[in-house]
Formats: sequence, C-alpha cells, structure tokens
Amino acid sequence: MAASEEKEEVGRSSNDNGKGNGLLLYHHHYSFYSQKVIMALHEKKLPYKEHIINLTKGEQYQPWFLRINPRGEVPVLKDGVKVIPDSGRILDYLEDNFSNGDTPRLIPMDQGPEMRQKVLHFRTVIDHIPAGTVTMGSFFHPEFCQNPKQPFIRAVRKSLMAAEKNSANILRMHAERNPDIQDILLQKAQFQETKHVSVTDKEEFKKILNQVDAALSEVEKELESHTEDQQNWWLCCDRFTVADIGLTILLDRLNRLGLEQHFWEAGKKPHISQYYHRVQQRESYKKTIPSALLLVKMFIQTQAPLIVGAAVAAAVIGGGIFYYRKK
Repeated sequence: MAASEEKEEVGRSSNDNGKGNGLLLYHHHYSFYSQKVIMALHEKKLPYKEHIINLTKGEQYQPWFLRINPRGEVPVLKDGVKVIPDSGRILDYLEDNFSNGDTPRLIPMDQGPEMRQKVLHFRTVIDHIPAGTVTMGSFFHPEFCQNPKQPFIRAVRKSLMAAEKNSANILRMHAERNPDIQDILLQKAQFQETKHVSVTDKEEFKKILNQVDAALSEVEKELESHTEDQQNWWLCCDRFTVADIGLTILLDRLNRLGLEQHFWEAGKKPHISQYYHRVQQRESYKKTIPSALLLVKMFIQTQAPLIVGAAVAAAVIGGGIFYYRKK
C-alpha cells in the first residue's frame, strides 16, 4: 500500500481518555451513515483517527480500499486488526467494547428491559427509513421541498441528479476492473436500477415520504407522552441513546433537504420541532455536522467528471449509493 493511501488524519475528538486510541474511521463528512458513527464516537468521548475517503474521486473503488471493504462503502471502522463495516455494526461494536467507566452507554442497561426494548424499537424504526432514496428523490421532486440548505445547493443537486442517472453503468465499469468482487458490484448495479424507479417516479417517492411521516408520527407520539417531570428527556429517557443519534441525523438530513415544512414545522409535529432545535445545541451534533467551509470544498469536488459522479452522490446520500439493507 502506498504511503499516501495509509495517510491518517487526527479526528476532531481530542479528549484522550486512554480508550479508543486504536480506532481509525474511514468516512466522508456528508455521508449520512458516517455521521451516525461520528456522533456516537463523540457521545462516547472516544478519541479516534480518521481517513477521509474522497468519494467524489472514486476513492472508495480504489483496490486498497476494496481490500478493506469489498462493498466500496463508508463508514468502516478499524480497531487494531479488526475491520468493522456498516454503521449499524459499528455502533454495536462500540457499545459492546467501549461502555465502561467514563464511556457512557448508548443503550441503557440499568433502566429495565422495557426501556432497553423501547430504545431498540425506535432505533429500528428510524434505521428502516431509506435515507438515500429520500435524498435523491427530493432532487427529482422539488415540489415537496422548501428552501434546501447546504450542502444541497442548486449546483450540487444538479450534479447529483446527473450522477444518479449514470451510477449503474459506473458500477458495472468497476465490476469489470475488479473481478474478485465482480458479483458484489454487479448486484449493487442491479439494485441501483431498481432504486432509480423509486427516486424518479413521483408516486413511488410519495410512498417513501409516507413511510418517513409514519415513523416521525410515532416519534412525535412518544415525545408528546413525556410528562411534566420528563421535559428534559430525549426520545426514550433522560439519556441520549442510539435512537437519538439516528433521529438527530435523520432530522438534520430532512431539514437540509428542505423537507422540514413537509414533515414537522408549521405546527405539524411541534414536539419534533422542539427536539430538533434542542439537539442542535448538543456538542456531539456541533462536532458531527460539517461546517460551511467543507461545503465549499465539496462543491469544488462535485465538478469532477461524470465518470465519478456516482461517487459524488454516495458522499451525500448515506455512505453509499445503495440502500437495500440496513446500514
């Protein structure tokens, strides 16, 4: 492996508590699923190193990265010699291996089985939302969105739409170049063609939006059920849990797409609106969500040739273009 391929940058977490020093996260700042892992690392106060995978230049399909994750997806966590792909698996790994002493749990174990099941239930409900399809669909059906925010400025949306149309062909090209994992990439190409229908067909996209609304309605009902002495609770309890991480990143994505008016603002779901404003003050949120400076950098990168356009889309819609399983 070339020296440039092994370059590791220090993560933004500077709290060296003697734990997690062997953690290396491969990710992209605008990857939906990467953001969930980054927020978890900050919530657990775990120092880590990071390697930014330049999805806009197709770095996730470089042979050195495909040796780490044959799916060509971020995030991927390395802990020494252990390699953990998939955000869901990474969150479980962090919870199982880094939940002692000053490192808080994200799934409470001391509040009874009912609370634990509630946290896991909401985690599952939120995880089942196809964030990638919601993101790309919002570009093709802007009538559902009001005032999209960074990073989804007009030029970026235009670039990503062009990339979406060509992504299956890009995958087949990479499959030819990587015969050892050809079947995986061809499977992803086939799924991408199916997903494209959900993205471009208005009625199919409306079904996805209805799925999101149903999940958020369940969240709103739970938040509304909190009694007066529970006003400082998060989604399930007084602690910030793995369910809150999923909800926070989802709400932030929907807000940046301009879908907050469609789902919760204007009095539609006042408790979710209040929750989102509150969680934006949390330190882990501030350390997870990219700054405006990164937006400028991303815009420059999205001017890359269309041949890597599918990778550009991957940078934004969730750690990979494809949503055919829980990430």
